[in-house]
Amino acid sequence: MQANYSVSDIQQLFEFLKNQGTFQFPSLENGLFAAALLKSDTEYTDYTSVWVRDNLYIAHAHYVMGEVEIALKTVKALISYFNKYRWRFIKIIEGEADPQNVMERPHVRFDGKNMAEINQKWAHAQNDALGYFLWFYCQLATQGILNPQGDDFAILVLFPRYFHAIRYWQDEDSGHWEEKRKLEASSVGGVVSGLKALQTLLNQREKWSEIQECDRAFSPSFLTELIAQGESTLETILPAECIQPEPKKNRQYDTALLFLIYPLQLPESFSGTTYTKLRSIMSF
Repeated sequence: MQANYSVSDIQQLFEFLKNQGTFQFPSLENGLFAAALLKSDTEYTDYTSVWVRDNLYIAHAHYVMGEVEIALKTVKALISYFNKYRWRFIKIIEGEADPQNVMERPHVRFDGKNMAEINQKWAHAQNDALGYFLWFYCQLATQGILNPQGDDFAILVLFPRYFHAIRYWQDEDSGHWEEKRKLEASSVGGVVSGLKALQTLLNQREKWSEIQECDRAFSPSFLTELIAQGESTLETILPAECIQPEPKKNRQYDTALLFLIYPLQLPESFSGTTYTKLRSIMSF
């Protein structure tokens, strides 16, 4: 390790890591990234599944490096998966499923090869993962990299409806680390970022009237109020991750909060005290 690095040093380090294959991310044919790929049928690992959150991190990394087509393929595969299981969103929205039963929620870990849910109990209450998807998809669409059609918008608007149904601003989830369920700022912030990105996209594409033809209750004010609920919670919790008094829930520091700063860039949408709280995370 060196005390200081020049641009030339960074470039040399990058080339070295590139030659070692560090930046190679083998994917499935559909563009999804399994946590681990097997070289033969005789190998075994419990990490051959696809995690929604992890795939978005990898897709975003490729996007930043200019490999947009790789990111695009991943995001298209994910919305196809959510479309396949859209009924999970709808059942909770319509009150036909109990969100406290995490297996009834949209599954955030699945069989990527077959685009199918896994019949295994898992901590699927991970609001941040869904928020990340909404954020990145809408980012790509707003920039014109994606061209969502009617069916895609029909899926996208299920996300805010779902977040409203579970009351995400006070919903305990397992979050980034798939731990004991608690009300955590990193998850609430992830949802807020996704909702803000959707709001920007809908304003740009002037899709409000089209959406309201299918759902009259879905309006600009509905989305604005939904965002405000999450922002209010963040103002209460930040700069901590969780302020619930139970010892196994309370968490003053958590690296998951860093993702609110990058890539979500959530501080830019706040001002005053909340902005200061978000920025203060960096000092931890």
